[in-house]
Order: sequence, then structure tokens, then C-alpha cells
Amino acid sequence: MSMTANLLLTIARDARLRLEKLKLPESAIEICMAGLARMEKVLARPPRVAIVGEVNAGKTSVAGLLLGAGILPSSVVANTRVPVLLGYAETMVLYAITQNGRHLLTRDTLDALPSGLQLKGIEIGLPSMRLLEFEILDTPTIHEPGDINTDAHIFVWCTVATRAWTESERAIWSALPRRCWRNALLVATHKDGLQHPGDITKIARRLHAAAGPMFRDVIFVSAAGASGPAHLGAQSADESTRLLLERVGAWASEISERRAYKAERIIRHLARLTLHQLAPAPLSAEAAQILRDWENYCARLLASFDGSSASLSRIIQALLVGFAQALDKSRSGNAAHRSKRQLPEPARAPNVNWPFRAPAARRYARLIAADLTALLRIELARWALHDPTMAADYSAARAVLLPLANLDAVFEELGQLLSSANVAAAAATSPGPGRLSAGRR
Repeated sequence: MSMTANLLLTIARDARLRLEKLKLPESAIEICMAGLARMEKVLARPPRVAIVGEVNAGKTSVAGLLLGAGILPSSVVANTRVPVLLGYAETMVLYAITQNGRHLLTRDTLDALPSGLQLKGIEIGLPSMRLLEFEILDTPTIHEPGDINTDAHIFVWCTVATRAWTESERAIWSALPRRCWRNALLVATHKDGLQHPGDITKIARRLHAAAGPMFRDVIFVSAAGASGPAHLGAQSADESTRLLLERVGAWASEISERRAYKAERIIRHLARLTLHQLAPAPLSAEAAQILRDWENYCARLLASFDGSSASLSRIIQALLVGFAQALDKSRSGNAAHRSKRQLPEPARAPNVNWPFRAPAARRYARLIAADLTALLRIELARWALHDPTMAADYSAARAVLLPLANLDAVFEELGQLLSSANVAAAAATSPGPGRLSAGRR
């Protein structure tokens, strides 16, 4: 797991646990917690490396090189007849996968398994730190494309160096979906069986020419990780293993980073939607009027957008000023003490031709208005909350969701943007909502 994925996993788990402690009758909160739990599972699962190939191609030996010598006896997965998944566990554990589900295998449970079960796979948990970076799926002999489970993230096709890349191998691999080629490694095994000095060079050229477009890289290893004859100029066992681990480890890290980026966007969107749906109680007449005034004000502002960067800057600035005034009214607690000032009318600004995308700017302004509306609604709803504990829980939920949605960073960025000397330029070049920050809580 990459550092980014691990950090995001910590943030999501912390937010979910904090929300679980609250006693709020809100379906939006329940949906948010379920979504966070799902993202935790996605982030915690390391990328899967599937080792595939035809009979006696050295797949199990390659699995051993990836896993590390001496951790798993080769006899455990030799001549694999069912898929064997190797994952991380603090102590060694073994599961049988059957049509009836997953069964823990121990000396006591072996005799207790029902008869007639069909073994579909084996899962082995091992205390190997490498399995925190990626899990390994050792597969049975491949006879046709349908034999390959295409759910893996990285594919390692093993081919025997002395007869590398046969027509049957090409036919099977070329029939797979192109997405399988994106992170695919062609490993020529049994390189120690080559007898002549130039064999590796010639075979490598042929493999790159015939299969190069279908794989991200091509490397050579021996069947059991031993180096080939010195006069061949082959890499040592350590160098072969290092190269294999370097490729697979780097690709696994890339996949983990991309997954974390997608999960981060989902988490931000989920938290934002939850805030937008959070409605603690029906609003009083006074609070409902403040909200209607605010919504009408937002509608007039957004309708005044003329497609320019200056217009975007003016609208965002007016939204923040208007929000501050509406919030001031809501915090007064009653009509007698509320400010008599009306929300300001949209100011007119000269049209500045600034090169930026008007549709994206319009969506950005609408999103900021929706965020502010959600925050105002939560504040206004406190008037109807007579239970101090519930009011505190809603405040706590808001405190969790704001940084999770990264809205605190958004508003901080907007404040800096609007106070800058070149407001129009800053508004046009603003990237919008930033990334989640572990430091904001």
C-alpha cells in the first residue's frame, strides 16, 4: 500500500469511527458511514499480481521470487491445479474456497469439512511484508483465454526461455482484453537452460519484436532464481530478483496511488453530499425566511454570471459576504436581535476577457453556493433543537464532514483568492477544491 493510500485509509477510518459514536437519526449519516467503510476496504486491499502461463512455465518459481526465498515451501503450491492466493497475515493461515464459501483449514477442521465439497481455490496468509504491497495469485495451467481471471491488476506471463512465446501463448494472450496488457510483464524463465553466449540477446530481441506491444516490459529469470552461466553475461540471481521486484513493486505503487486518488474524490463527494442532505429538524418560520432569502440571493447571483473571470470573482465574493450576513442573522437567535440589513444586491463589474472555461466556472460557483446553503441550513436548524446532546452531535457531525469534504480548505483558499491584489487573475486560475489534508480536523 502506498503512503497516500495508507494516509487516506487512516482519515476515512477515523471519520467513520467518529460518526459512529453520534446518535443521529439521519439516513445521510448512515449512508456516509457505509460508503466510508467501503472505501476503507478498497484502500486496504493491495493490488493483485496474477502469475499466468502454460504448463511447466515456472509460475510457482516466479511466485517464490516475488514472495521471498524460504517463506513458502514450493511443495505447497507446486503443480497448481486450483488458483492459490497469497496474502498478508500476521501468522500463517490456510483457507479452502469451495462452492459453499471459505473454510479455515486446521488439523481440527479438516476432518469436520462436509463431504462432496469441490475445491475452487486456496488462500494462504503469510507474514511477509511484501504481501502488504501486493498479493500474489498463482494460477493453474492456462489452456485458453477463458482460464484467466482478468480481475487482477498486474499480470506476469511466464514463458520458458528455450521456447519462448509460442504460437499458442500468443493466441491466448492476444485474446484477452487490452486492459490486461496495461500492466503486464513477460518473464522468460529457465534462462539457465540457454547454452550459448548470445542466446539471451537474440531471444530478447525476438520477444520485444513479437510480444513487446502486448507487454509493458520483458525480463529473464532462471527457474528457481539462480543465475545463468557466467559466460552468457546473464544477471545474477540477486539482480534478476531485484529487477522482477522493482518492476512489480513500482507498478503496484502506481496502481495504489491511482486508486487512492479515485477514492479520495469519492470520499470528498460523499462527505459533501452528506452535508447537503443533513437537516437536523424542520426550520422555524424565522429561520425558513432567512434560508429563502439566501436561496433567492444565490439564484440572482448565479444568474448574473456573464462568463468572465471578473464575474466569477465578483459572484464568489458576494456569496461569501452574503453568507456571513445570513449567518450573523441565524446566530442572533430571534428576530428582535437580527440585523435589519438586507442581503446586498449583485454588484456590476466590467467584463474582463480572461482565458478560462466558463461552463466549469459556472459549475464551481454553483457548487460553492450549494456548500454554503448546506452550512447555513445546519446552523438555522439549531434553533429547533431543544436537546443539547443532539445539538452537540450535529455540531460534531459537521466538524467531521467539513474537513472530510475539504470545504475548510476551499473556503480558506477562496479567502486568500479574494484578498489578493489580482483578484480576477486568481479567480481564473484557481484549481478549485484541493486535496484532503491529514492535518485538517
